[in-house]
Amino acid sequence: MRQPLFPGLILAVALLSACGPSRQDHLLEWMEEQRKASVPRVKKIPAPQPFKHLSYEQGDRKDPFTKQYFVALANAEAEKANPDLSLSQKSRARQPLESIPLEAMSFVGILERPGRSVGLVRANGILHQVVPGQYIGKNFGKVLRVDESGIQLREIAQDAGGKWLERDTYLRIQGSNK
Repeated sequence: MRQPLFPGLILAVALLSACGPSRQDHLLEWMEEQRKASVPRVKKIPAPQPFKHLSYEQGDRKDPFTKQYFVALANAEAEKANPDLSLSQKSRARQPLESIPLEAMSFVGILERPGRSVGLVRANGILHQVVPGQYIGKNFGKVLRVDESGIQLREIAQDAGGKWLERDTYLRIQGSNK
């Protein structure tokens, strides 16, 4: 009896083909050549400069880190830009609602307190209490009166010619057309 030679022949061909060079061998050889040929270049880092300590001697000078120094500096710049602005507006401390434009505020209600009315104003998603004498808005708006329909205020604004003018403004309750 003869045994089939075909399966043995297939096994021999498969074993011999595994011994030959593959496509990946050429790729691996090329990558190795490239690694050997490339030389990394490193920039030289400059030496650090020596630290020079400078001492601060105040003497008769003002401390530059106090709140009064910054207020005086801001007022000096406002004086250069707006020479006609009244001195009382320049010297007083700014209130929180003065950094928000009047258009971004909405009058939402009123609280009655003994002897006075307190307006409720929503600005930047936060509810604020406003009373007469307080300043709101970017144009130095002083609150004159708070009532059920809105808040009356007097603003100081610049006209096209650069002159400062007083004007009355009314912040009405939401939904009111009066």
